[in-house]
Amino acid sequence: MRTILNLDIPKLENKAISEKLQQLTREFQIAYIFYHQESELTPEHLIIVTSELKDVQTIRSRKWIRNSRENSNCLFHVIFRGKMEFEYKMGNPFIASCCHRSGVIYRSQLIEECPNADWSSYKKKFKRNQESYYHDRDTLLAEANGFGRHDSLTGVFLTYLSIFLHAVRHLEMLYIGCNFEKVNLHERIKQLTGYIPEIEGLFVKKNGREYYLVSELERAKETGENGDETRLNENLQESIIETELKMNELVAVRFAALKKKIKAFGKVKTDNKESCASPIEQELSEIVVTIRKTKEVEEIYFFDRLDSYRRTTYFILLIGEGLGTENLGRLQQTATAKLGDKFDLVLIGHSRIWIQTNLFAYQSFFREIMRPENLLFSSHSNLLHWEHRHTPEYPDLEYYYSSAAKMTSQYFTLRKNSAQDNMEGLEDLFGKSMLRIFRTFVFARLSYLPNYLSAGSLWKLCLYAEPRLEKMEFLFEKLGGDRFFQILAHINRFHHDISRMTEEKLELMDEILMILNLELKSVCQRKAIG
Repeated sequence: MRTILNLDIPKLENKAISEKLQQLTREFQIAYIFYHQESELTPEHLIIVTSELKDVQTIRSRKWIRNSRENSNCLFHVIFRGKMEFEYKMGNPFIASCCHRSGVIYRSQLIEECPNADWSSYKKKFKRNQESYYHDRDTLLAEANGFGRHDSLTGVFLTYLSIFLHAVRHLEMLYIGCNFEKVNLHERIKQLTGYIPEIEGLFVKKNGREYYLVSELERAKETGENGDETRLNENLQESIIETELKMNELVAVRFAALKKKIKAFGKVKTDNKESCASPIEQELSEIVVTIRKTKEVEEIYFFDRLDSYRRTTYFILLIGEGLGTENLGRLQQTATAKLGDKFDLVLIGHSRIWIQTNLFAYQSFFREIMRPENLLFSSHSNLLHWEHRHTPEYPDLEYYYSSAAKMTSQYFTLRKNSAQDNMEGLEDLFGKSMLRIFRTFVFARLSYLPNYLSAGSLWKLCLYAEPRLEKMEFLFEKLGGDRFFQILAHINRFHHDISRMTEEKLELMDEILMILNLELKSVCQRKAIG
């Protein structure tokens, strides 16, 4: 049942804002509106949570919201519901404290689905979020110090630019609840001044749109290209360091304030009906429990979710020992059997030392996945030693491409020359060609060569790398219906059957291989191979 905003709520003394909020609920699908105010001396905060991502920017652009601080003592936050749920799970204390069930003044969703954190249940998420900030900051500072020791002023400036971005990103999350990655750093700092007035005192304005210190740091991008460091002002280094320290202090103070607020919430007993976990969180939790019951692992990362009309597929990275091709296959079969028909899994797994020693080739793939926000489970705090200035390598890609291309060519040679009453071998060549194309495509597109996974898992990785390939599934279904990958698995195993392929089916196989072979050739040519 839809709950309408109460215009007589004492907290909202500004009737004009109340009426505008009421109008928003008629125009857009608003999931929640939260009200929050620290004290009578601080601004009021209204957090508007939309059900549709596309509505966020439209609502933000409303003049009365953009100019709210100038016209009233009120600040607006507009967040997509999916983003709110994700940040809550990731330990963002702004969401846990300011989007709390106790602050709801409007809702169109069940109250049980609303965040309802207390410190005892949320502290692990909070600490993980906080530690992630400090870990990344320390890493960047160490990188800047390394450039300093090697007298690379360009490296120092560029790294501090990244450190400034890192601080601003977290200040946005802690004060506003979302990031503004599409906006330049100058504009992001300017936006923050509405929520953190003291940040304006850290920067000298160069003009109405830019800040002097940020512009000086950005100048290093040009010197990085032409090598002329004389344009950089090395005398600004102390000011840069001092400004970063003050920004870090703002982050630390905000973490402490939000922690205190979460602690102030009374512990609320919950049962399954009151669970505020989203369906995705519940499914991921079930996946983690199933995997851990089946196999001891060090870490579990969730890195993508693919929805189709049949079922949802979750992409999972496991880190631990004994995750070779056979063990991983058995684990996937066991997990899939226990989870039933609810969803599919694509599991990839490696030991930590294997990943470390193969970073020269695969770092871009693993670093994208192994981020704090993707971590579902961890029994170890060991980190990888990421390589800096990493350029992806593709060892033996030419060999793998040649192998796939030759197998495909062999299929078409046999197809052209086989007798009408003897189709033996065509299915085998088709199946082997598909596996080689899938695996090589993933390598060329993602800078990662997977284990010998099932055809279905390899194909899902192809879709992860290039979603537009999903159109190929129409041909797969014409050839084998919803059993296409089961058929592919069968023909890739030893079997002692007689081929029953019809000309119509063979023509579909021809079309599938021709299209996929062209896709593979295209992506490999972009790597100067083939």
